[in-house]
This record gives sequence, structure tokens and C-alpha cells, in this order.
Amino acid sequence: MTKKIKKTILIPLLLLGCTALFFFVFMLLRPKITESISESTPNTEPDILPNTKVSIVGDISLADNWSIMPAYDTRGQGVNGILSERILEEMRSSDLMVANSEFTVSERGTPIPGKAYTFRAAPSRLAIYDDLGVDLVTLANNHVYDFGREAFYDMLDAFDKKGLPHIGAGRNLAEAKQAYYYKAPSGQTIAFVNASRAEKWGIDTPGATTDEGGILLCYDTTEFVDAIKTAKANSDIVVAIVHWGTESSHILEQVQIDTAKEYIDAGADIIVGGHAHTLQGIDFYNNKPIIYNLGDFIFNDCDEPTAMFEFILTPNNELKYYFKVGHQVNQYTDFIDGEERETLVQQVESWSPNIQILEDGEIIQK
Repeated sequence: MTKKIKKTILIPLLLLGCTALFFFVFMLLRPKITESISESTPNTEPDILPNTKVSIVGDISLADNWSIMPAYDTRGQGVNGILSERILEEMRSSDLMVANSEFTVSERGTPIPGKAYTFRAAPSRLAIYDDLGVDLVTLANNHVYDFGREAFYDMLDAFDKKGLPHIGAGRNLAEAKQAYYYKAPSGQTIAFVNASRAEKWGIDTPGATTDEGGILLCYDTTEFVDAIKTAKANSDIVVAIVHWGTESSHILEQVQIDTAKEYIDAGADIIVGGHAHTLQGIDFYNNKPIIYNLGDFIFNDCDEPTAMFEFILTPNNELKYYFKVGHQVNQYTDFIDGEERETLVQQVESWSPNIQILEDGEIIQK
């Protein structure tokens, strides 16, 4: 009778002990088991990619011998002395910020004889681009060679030393044609190319050749079209930035209209222009936007309209375009609001018969 009782008690105790031991071992091994299952089981949750915002502004001069830098130095406020906080916030919040850098960078060289305006900045001035949030500069314009060949090469070296990407100029034609490829947060590759046909009464800024430095010229469109085609073969979106047009006039040259279409036919998805020192119209061709001129951004002491062009790219390859108007006056640039904005927007729309600019700046086709 006693043996049966002991046996009856012992068996449950043994079962309880085995259960406890199994539970203890399982708890020790659970992280490894979970990790193993996690590694072997694919993640079926889709990645959520963000939109990409690219902003582009017109002509910038940081030349020591022109009007912006003396104002910058005298005011002693850094970039806040020449740009409003809301513009700076827009620039710095962009995934990629592009600007036309219209001056040479060197301590050497002499002004090109007979040229009315020649601009040169010390290499230290390039630090201002950091404060502005600029990520890429365009150099195919009519002022990067103002102090001759030595200063031009110094400028290229200064940008390379700083690590600030540039397009439209180089030590040879291959470099000048080279696109800048940007991997967007939304997953796509966006290419940027740049050329100039700004000088009309004699070309002071030489075009790059096989073995000589200069800018990419597009009076003859062959090389620029080739650059666009190459960029398109290696990217999802191509932005072609062109220095062209009649200064201080909103009236387009026929060559702007014709070659913009040619560049889009070659593969450009967006055309953005500069050089006119004022705004010009906006058009669409094959559903691709042409922003003919953004005007000066921070360039001189004139009272002039300006604009920031932005595009938003979604992970689904949808594009939205924005034209945010502003005003440069007294060496200071700000966005404009209210009646002043409405008046300027109506002017731009009057030069652009098939578009409308909405309250938030979005450009839509009529």
C-alpha cells in the first residue's frame, strides 16, 4: 500500500519536473529560434519610399567685385543678410538644391579685354553654398571664364576640392558633357546636364574641346543632344538646364522654342533656363515642362522678379511642378505674397498661354 502511494506521488512529480525543464530550455532557445524563423521567412511588408523634392534657382553671383558680396560683408548676417529665412528653409529642405554659379573662382587671372562685366570670387566664398544648402551648380554660362584660362581651371579645382558637384564645364569636352546622376530617395535616378548659348555678339567663353577646357556650348545642338541621350540611357528622369535668351526681356527667341522641343525629343523630361535676368514664360511639350527663364536669384542690386522652380517625384514616377515667385531688390531676395504675387503670376501666365499657376505654386496644363 505504501509503495503504491509513493509511486502515485512520484509519477506526477516527475512529469511536472520534465515540463518545467522543457519550458526552461525553450525560453533559453527562443531568441535563436525566433531569429532563425525571421531569417528564413521573407518580409512581405512593402517598403514605403518617400517623395523626392528637387529645387532649382537662377543666377547667383558671389563675386567679390560685384554687388552681392559687399552687401553680404557689410550686413554681417551671413546668408540671412541676402536671403529671407523662408527661402533658405525651402532650399535647405530640398533633397537636391541646384543653382547657376555665374562667376569664376580664383585669386589669379585678368579680366577679358573689352568685356563689360567680369566676375571673380575668392575660393573661400564657396563656403556660402553650404549655408544655402546648394548641392549642385551649373557652370555653362557666360561668366565662368571672365578672368581667363588660369582662373577657369582654378575654379574647377576649387569646386573639386570642396566636393561640390558641377556640370556644364570641364577640362575637356567629355567633362563638360558629363551628366550628374542623383539617386533619389524615391528610388529613381535623376540626371542633370547643362549647356549655354548666351553670348550673341562674340563668344568670350570658349567651348570645351577634346583637349581644351571650357563650357558645353549649344549654338550647334549636336553635343548637347548627345549628352541628353547618354543621360537618358542611364537614368529615369533627365533635367536639361540651358543658359539662353535675351537679357531683360520676357520675349522668347525662336531658337529657345525650337531647341527646347529638340532637347525633349532627345530624351529630356524637364527644361529649365536662365540668363535673361528676368522671368520668361512656361510651356509644355509632349507633357514635359519648359521653364524658359528663372531670372536672377541673388545676383546684383537691381529690382527684379525671380522664381524658384521645384518638382516633386513620387515613387510611382508621378511628377508635380511648382513655380514659386519672388523678388530681388536691394541685394536681398524673398518670396512675395498677396497682390504683388498675384500680379506677377498673372504676368507669367500671360506669357504662357497653356498653363496655370495655382495658389501653392503648382503648374498645371490648361
